[in-house]
Amino acid sequence: MANLSTRMNEDRLKKRYERERKARQAAETILEKKSLELYQRNKELEEFKENLEKQVFERTHEAEKAKTEAREANLAKSQFLANMSHAIRTPLTAIIGFAEVLLQHSPSREERVKYLTTIIGSGRHLTTLLGEILDVSNIENQKLELNPLRFNLPNLLQSIEQIYVFNCQKEQLEFALIIDSVLPEWIVADPTRIKQVIDNLLSNAIKFTQSGSISLHVKFSFSSNTLHIDVVDTGQGIDDDKQTLIFDYFSQGDASITHNFGGTGLGLFITKSLVELMGGEVELESTLGVGSKFSMSIVCQEYGGECKSLKSRDIIAHQSVIIPSLVGNILLVEDTEVNQQLITLNLQQTGAKVDLAINGLEGLQKALTGEYDLVLMDIQMPVMDGKEAMKSLKQLGVNLPIYALTANVMPSDIQEYADIGFTGTLCKPLELENLYQVLSQHLTVCGDKVANKVQETKLIAQDPKIKALFYTELDKQHVELTENIHNLDYAGLIRITHVIKGSAGSFGHNNLTNLAAHALLLLRQKQYVEGVHHCTNLNHKVAEVLNEYND
Repeated sequence: MANLSTRMNEDRLKKRYERERKARQAAETILEKKSLELYQRNKELEEFKENLEKQVFERTHEAEKAKTEAREANLAKSQFLANMSHAIRTPLTAIIGFAEVLLQHSPSREERVKYLTTIIGSGRHLTTLLGEILDVSNIENQKLELNPLRFNLPNLLQSIEQIYVFNCQKEQLEFALIIDSVLPEWIVADPTRIKQVIDNLLSNAIKFTQSGSISLHVKFSFSSNTLHIDVVDTGQGIDDDKQTLIFDYFSQGDASITHNFGGTGLGLFITKSLVELMGGEVELESTLGVGSKFSMSIVCQEYGGECKSLKSRDIIAHQSVIIPSLVGNILLVEDTEVNQQLITLNLQQTGAKVDLAINGLEGLQKALTGEYDLVLMDIQMPVMDGKEAMKSLKQLGVNLPIYALTANVMPSDIQEYADIGFTGTLCKPLELENLYQVLSQHLTVCGDKVANKVQETKLIAQDPKIKALFYTELDKQHVELTENIHNLDYAGLIRITHVIKGSAGSFGHNNLTNLAAHALLLLRQKQYVEGVHHCTNLNHKVAEVLNEYND
């Protein structure tokens, strides 16, 4: 029994030991697992701590950088606003000051002319500043639009040359326009903006050139439809680290520039933006103390003709044109009196008979009842415009050759006229070679073509009476423009700018045609603020033309 009891005790002890051993092993396993989990958690916490510290450092650095940039931008903007305030107050001071002198005193005629000239010049300078601000606003809001027109490139370059030969002479600088390749006679691009960017670069060159020369180099790449323009000066040059900065707005290369030379710092920013909008780019090469070269490229939509030299060209000079001797009846539908007389005169030189209608409705009635070989029809007219008249004639089965004769000759316009049913399009101002070519196609040619007259025919009005009528009408348009600008009469401004656009170029005033076209486009797009601004510029140019004519 004793042995049995002893064995039972041993078995119980063994079982108890075994249970305790297994429990200890299980506890050790759990403890090991928990220790490992705790280690992993501590490791994760350490990594999170390191990442958090890194992120805090990076965010702090970014915040400091953003704060610094914001401070610098704010300082630049404040400096710009101070410069702009000074630039605006300067002409305003002259305008108000001399106006008060004229009001309070009785100066002599010579003094009045001097004071008024200063007021007008200051007003125009102020208009330019406001135009720059509007341009920057439109660039920022991506609302700046181009107005491509078909224009004579050599004439534009010559007009720029005439201005800057004079401007450089005043500063005792030499100026040269250098044509580095054959140029097209005409291109389709925005002439106002092209002139603006060239003006900006040439004006800057004059401002920063104390002595030496300034040259304007022009060439054309026919393979890529690209106009290349370089402005080279022998001025003070620009530091390497400031060459990219000068294309930013709210800043100039050096704060001393505004103090020493004036300006707002907007010109090059606007130039770069406009050139890029025209499909090109602006590049700068400059050496401090030697000079600078600004190069820009402008992509043109179309081009035509060739001009190998600008020497001895006269912008409104005579040109040999073959005037055919023709027999036939032409119906001219035109509402503007000046254009009526000018176009009629050129048509009658061929020997053809010309009948006149003053609006689309009258033109429709005459085309239905008369016998005509050709109809030339203006597009924008009162009572009924040319497009509506053309549609009505087509519906009534009239199959006469009918040409649109208009200043609106964008590719989209020409396509629209063709879709309506016009036989073709002739542009204003008159291009006599194209006009006479169309007449010869549809009228009867008299005798041998050798008998046709070769005359020195002006591309502007030949008759003194017509020229006098143009300036009389332009004077009335000047008054109407002034009133419509003051009253913000947009419909009136659209009507007057359309008339000027269609007639001024025929008398050699392509600058008026281009300004009127740009203003008209803006007004039709309901961009009234900028449209009125361009109408104001147009009105100033009209006043200059009238003053030159009266002198």
